[in-house]
Formats: sequence, C-alpha cells, structure tokens
Amino acid sequence: MANIHLPRSRGIVLLTALLTLAILTLIALCLTFVSSTEVLVNESNEKTVLLLYAAESACEEARLKTRNLLDGTHLSFTDISRTVYLVTNLSLDPTLGDEVTNPYFDSNFDPSQTVSILPSELGSLQFSWVKIWPKTESRAGYSLDDAVLTTDPVFYGFSKIKPAAKPTQYVNSGIHLVDHIGTPVFLVTALAKKLSGYRQVVSTDIARVPCPPLAAVFFSKEMIQIVGSAVFIDGNDQSTVSAYSLDGVESQGGILGDTTNIHGAPLAAKLYSPYSYEMQSLLKMLSPPNVREVENLNINISKSGAGEYVATGITLGTLPASGDISQAVYVDGPLSISNSSGQGILVINGDLVISGEFTYHGLIIVNGKVLLSGAGSGIQILGALIAGSGDGSGISVLDGIINMSYDSSLIRKQFENLPYARIAFRDF
Repeated sequence: MANIHLPRSRGIVLLTALLTLAILTLIALCLTFVSSTEVLVNESNEKTVLLLYAAESACEEARLKTRNLLDGTHLSFTDISRTVYLVTNLSLDPTLGDEVTNPYFDSNFDPSQTVSILPSELGSLQFSWVKIWPKTESRAGYSLDDAVLTTDPVFYGFSKIKPAAKPTQYVNSGIHLVDHIGTPVFLVTALAKKLSGYRQVVSTDIARVPCPPLAAVFFSKEMIQIVGSAVFIDGNDQSTVSAYSLDGVESQGGILGDTTNIHGAPLAAKLYSPYSYEMQSLLKMLSPPNVREVENLNINISKSGAGEYVATGITLGTLPASGDISQAVYVDGPLSISNSSGQGILVINGDLVISGEFTYHGLIIVNGKVLLSGAGSGIQILGALIAGSGDGSGISVLDGIINMSYDSSLIRKQFENLPYARIAFRDF
C-alpha cells in the first residue's frame, strides 16, 4: 500500500522545493535591488554634498574678495548694475544664451547689468561660478518694509531711535535714510554643477559689519560713579571730517561724583537714559570669525580657572603712530589688564578692569561693568566705550587719571577695515 502513494509524495516535495527556490530567488533579487538602490543613493548624496561644499567654498571666496572688488571698481556701493562673476574656467560665461543652450546660464541675469567675469582661485573645486551683486528688494524677492518691491539698495545696520540697538536689514529709502545707519548688503550666489545633471545652488548675504550708533563717549547700562577730579571725558568730536559730537557720559542708571571735567554735546552727562544696546546681538555680530579671538594673538595673556583673562604689558593692535594697523579682538570672558595699549575694536564678554597705564584708540564694547583705575600717565582712550550687562546690575567706576575723547573718523576706520561678514545663508 505504501508504494502506491510514493509518486504523489515525490511531486509534493518537488513543488515545495520549486516554491522555496522561487522565494529565495525573489529575496535575493529584492536584496540586490535594495543594495543597488542604496549604492545609487549614497553616490547621489556624496555628489550632492561635494557640490554643496564646493558652492559654499565659492561663496566664501566671494566674501573674502568683495573688499578688493569694490576697491577695483568692479563692484560699487551706489551703482546696483555692477555685477561680478568668479568662474572656474574663463570659457564659461553665465550671461550667454539661455537655460536651453547654456547649461551654466544664470537665470537671474539681466542684460542691463554691467558684468565683470573674473577667474576664481578655486579652479580645482567642482563649482561653476559665483555671482556678487548689490542686494535690493526686487533681487531678494521679498519686502523688508511691508511695501512694494523696490530697487533701492538693502542695508545692514541699526535704527538710531529705537531704545535697544539691534542690527537688522532695511531698505535704504524713505524714512530709513533719516533714522537708520548701516552698510550695503551684497547678494552672493554660487552654482556647482556637473554635466551629468547634478547641481547645487547656495546663496548668502554679506555686508561689512556696521558701527553701532553711539550716544556718548562712555555709555553704561549700569550706574556710573566718578571718583576724584582727574577724570576727563570729552564728547566733542576730535575729527574734522563729518564731525558729530556726543554726550560725555550717559547711563540708564544714575551718575555719581564730580562731573566738572565731563564735556559733550548736547549734554555733558545724561542719566536715566532711555537708550540702550542689545548686547548679545552686538557680541554675535562682533564675534569670531568676524574678529580674532584673544587666544590667537601672539601676546602673553593667561586665563584663570574662573574664566577671567589677565594680562599686563601687552599690545592689542599697533597704535596709529606705529603704522596705523587696526585689529578687532574678542575676549570670551572678563578681562583684567594693566600697563598695556591697543587699537581697533575690543569686545569683552564680561566685566572689564583696567589699572595703571593704558592707551587705546578705537571702540571698546563690554558685556558687563567697567572698573577703571588710572595711575602714572593714566588711562587714555581715543574713541568710545559701551558697557552694559544683561541685568544691569553693579556700578561702573571711573577712578584715578582717566582721559577719554571721541574721534568719529578713527572709529569709522576700524569698522571699514573689518572683513565682510555672512549675515544670511540659503541652499537649494
């Protein structure tokens, strides 16, 4: 009887084997498909990332070259038609033809532009071109003042009348001409593209870091205490070029002590001022990479376990009489300094203590309170000083021999020498 059922059993075994083989084959095909897809996706991601890095590098080159392009008249603060392309190959022209006939054509090109096509120094990178031109509302594609799109240049700067100064972008037209100060913004767009079809576009906004609006030679969010009669502060502009005088001292708190030797216009001393600065915005604007960290300077400065920087007999930038070299320095913590000198822009994220002799030409910004104690030839500051912590606690003290005088052209020169900063970034 067992032999009768043998052929049927063999048929079932064969069918089962075939089904198993088919399933295993299907699984293998699925695994192969998934693996192939992952390889293609990884290759695509790798090419996209490489193109993104290349486009970002092109934007960085444009940022670093903008000052020279302005000096060479390829770009202009006032002529919005001037446009520069940096290309990896001079045979590549983004202004010729159209998107069909030229794979590298700039779809935003306007024949009315005055174009300069210059070689990039990054020819080994896989980007095509990077474009630099003045920013306007119409070119940006959005309004900054809730009005119609205009061709007025866009500036990056401060409102002179708001109680808390904070840098922002605005259109240089209408009422903004009266109550804003700032610097022109340039649009930078980079195209990185392969003939195989892969492409990446990166766009950045760059501008020269603007000087914050100044109200007094020494402005403090904290109360100011003047000790003794050897503190001299003069808000009358020492510059003869577009002179604009300031108050001598100004505080959101009170001003205590002898103000006999405090001078300025319209006021020598202004207490309980409604004006202020958004210190965190100032610090962000004037922090690395826009300025140098103090650790990167070749000076003898130490840092305590509590994070305080201490130095004596150092130079924070060469004084004008020795070469007129400006320098912007960022100190990420309290600073205690004596018998030193410097020039440029000094930014301290913490309290500032100066003792003995100290000479500085430029602007000092302190996110905290200030304790000045001058001896010998004293503390000499030609420029201005802004101080104020977030909570407004403590008292800023001026003691001993101190002489502060305002010079608008000197401060302006410090900011004009700063590199262009990236203030916005987009990739698509």
